[in-house]
Amino acid sequence: MDGKSAKKSRRETFRRGYFALAVIILMFAVLVGRLADLQLVNYEEYRNKALAQYTTEIKIAAKRGTIYDRNGRAMALSMTVETVFISPAKIKDTAQAALIARGLSEILDVDYQSIIEKTTKSKSQYQVIKKNVEEDVANEVRQFILDNGLSQQINLEESSKRYYPFSNLACHCIGFVGADNQGLLGLEAEYNEELSGVDGRVIKALDGNRDELPFKYESYNEAQDGYNLVTTFDHTIQSVLEKYLKKAYDDNLPESRVAGIVMDVNTGEIYASGVYPDFDLNDPYTLTSYFNEDYEVALKDNLSAEDASKLKSSLLYRMWNNKIVSELYEPGSTFKIVTAAMALEEGLYSINDSFNCTGEIVVLGQEINCHKTSGHGLQSFAETLQNSCNPAFVSFGLKVGAEVFMEYFEQFGFTSRTNVDLPGEADTYYYVTSGTQFKDVELAVYSFGQTFKTTAIQQLRAVSTVANGGYLVVPHYAKALTDNEGNVVKTFEYETDRQVVSSEVSDQITKILLGGINTGSTKNAAVAGYSIAAKTGTSQKRDMEDGHYVSSCVAFAPAEDPQVAILVIVDDPTGQDFYGGLVAAPVVSSVLTEVLPYLQIPKNDDGTLDSVTIADYRKMSVDTVKKTLENMKLQCEIVGDGDTVTEQMPRFGSTLTEGGKVILYTGESTGNTVMVPDLIGYSPTAATSKLESKGLNILVAGSYSTSIDGTPVAVSQSVEPGTEVPEGTVVEVEFRYYENIDG
Repeated sequence: MDGKSAKKSRRETFRRGYFALAVIILMFAVLVGRLADLQLVNYEEYRNKALAQYTTEIKIAAKRGTIYDRNGRAMALSMTVETVFISPAKIKDTAQAALIARGLSEILDVDYQSIIEKTTKSKSQYQVIKKNVEEDVANEVRQFILDNGLSQQINLEESSKRYYPFSNLACHCIGFVGADNQGLLGLEAEYNEELSGVDGRVIKALDGNRDELPFKYESYNEAQDGYNLVTTFDHTIQSVLEKYLKKAYDDNLPESRVAGIVMDVNTGEIYASGVYPDFDLNDPYTLTSYFNEDYEVALKDNLSAEDASKLKSSLLYRMWNNKIVSELYEPGSTFKIVTAAMALEEGLYSINDSFNCTGEIVVLGQEINCHKTSGHGLQSFAETLQNSCNPAFVSFGLKVGAEVFMEYFEQFGFTSRTNVDLPGEADTYYYVTSGTQFKDVELAVYSFGQTFKTTAIQQLRAVSTVANGGYLVVPHYAKALTDNEGNVVKTFEYETDRQVVSSEVSDQITKILLGGINTGSTKNAAVAGYSIAAKTGTSQKRDMEDGHYVSSCVAFAPAEDPQVAILVIVDDPTGQDFYGGLVAAPVVSSVLTEVLPYLQIPKNDDGTLDSVTIADYRKMSVDTVKKTLENMKLQCEIVGDGDTVTEQMPRFGSTLTEGGKVILYTGESTGNTVMVPDLIGYSPTAATSKLESKGLNILVAGSYSTSIDGTPVAVSQSVEPGTEVPEGTVVEVEFRYYENIDG
């Protein structure tokens, strides 16, 4: 090879070497870049992917906190249940898959084919077969696992299921949780974060065969249970309220349900609140008969599956809707308490002033009538409220003036939400939110509670403001949060320092309302032995055709030192009566008759007939029992010649009105049977006389006091007329006033 060729060969060799070196450097650069990407730029992403390949994570559900009433009675709690899941990656073959599907289908009542489909997801370690499996069924699954050697294929993990011991009680306020154990309604939703806690987790390392690595590769984070919520509810008061709301519904069959609230006037603590018809918190997705009737009627119109589903969803939301905070209504004459307080506070009127009602008043050409078309004539300021005179309150409102009226309207809380601790509170519908004018005609009608709409909770708060000396409280359900050891971790505080009217005006309004219960439309709200301040309302539903009304009654007691306020609404009654004094006031009376003694509020009125509960006198001497009954102001009749009581009528535990008769038997005879007479329409005196003539006892119920003007009549009796009962049986008779009840 000559020099030239050799030189050329060397250049070629160098060129190839440089090229090879460049390729190596490039490859090295790519490798370094890739390593940098893996270990520096996207380290976390690839690390997590690697971990995911050889680890598995199991959630440990936190236990949801318990909801208690004020006395420590559980109203919502979590029960330990289990979730059954399978690991398809561990299933050996189709035969084993079929065995698993067949066994779990039978034990858990789950569709066989749906389980088979989950077994085919061969890369999965976690496929849920059924949640909320209770202990007895879970034990059957465990036995199936043992019998068939399926410990790697089928697993169980603890979880919790929400349970409501009293089913329907306070359902609209307590609320319920969804499938994920998160609050969907009521207090469950409002305090979901506090009740939920923080889930824990177990992270386990797996080898290439997806088997667990030794324990040292396991990570465990303990779950933090949710806090318990102590509420202002009183289980007993809630039960009493709901009992009489149901009776009000059955008696009046309202188109738009009934609702009621019982609240501490001084603190805003809500003892009870209810809506009827209600629903079962343990089965919230099943329509109750009231709502299902609409659904069944609609189905007869051959709805499509999609429309039927939409209708059911709509009905469920209606069923869950809390009428107390989420629905608006026209308060009607119960609002006159507020207008009267404005007029007195501004010094525009005194209780000694008078007003002449001719039956109507004209405002800018608009005629506004009184419910008493002939007019009330000359009345004192107090009598205008007791008589619920519309023309008088139109005059009061006009004299207060639009600007001052709206200032009080705001101060009493009607232009903003109450901030009650429940979701879904509605805003008042008034001239600002409705985009209408507010001049003399509007002011006139607002003055007696019409053409604007508010919520029940707002109206009760306003009335409580008058009852407690003028202070606006915050209605609420939450008292405190506690941990599992019962330690208080948070106490809820609420402002009550905003005074709207003076204590003097508060006292004046209270005395007026107290006097009205003896003469006006609130007679049926009377409670034996207690001084009750009350006001009824009957507001026409102006966004509907004529004949639709909201009947209501608000009251607080005892009048000399108000402690408890109550509001009852019967929305659109379809029975014979629709006045608030006939429909809602009796419910107020019934509830307070039980609640006031329960709260240990002493009686103060002797103008009533007391009731007496008798004990078991059997095996006691006749002379001893006779003296005991005389001290209880009861008559005594002895049948037989023995010295020891062998039987008695009424039975022990029975309650009867004082002056009644107890029959004591001293031999084998248990007396005669008699036929119960028809007492409907009778006065208390006549009904008592008629029962006594038959040898029967009476328990006077409803509204009756010798201090109330007028005579009530019997509207119901506990034993049907014509029924044969033992002599001495107690017949409970409910009385109601009908005289001058037109409000």
